[in-house]
Amino acid sequence: MTENVTWTGISRDLDSQRNGIWFQLRMGNHMNKALQQVWARHGADAFRFEILEVVEDDNPEMIGLLLKDREAYWRAQEGAAKLFA
Repeated sequence: MTENVTWTGISRDLDSQRNGIWFQLRMGNHMNKALQQVWARHGADAFRFEILEVVEDDNPEMIGLLLKDREAYWRAQEGAAKLFA
């Protein structure tokens, strides 16, 4: 039986986000211990990185709130855990 677990997170730099997460997981030191355990059990081939939504806002003070709001939305939609605590 395969695990089907989803995590969501937010990023202001999508270009480097996947590389950073994969690097931490390969090194065995990702801060999300549950994610790290699944990686150790199943390996990189069992994972995929998807961009669910790109949000834009010209107001730098509002983008943080908007990202948090959209992360909560996608966690609810996907039944996902939070990638970064």
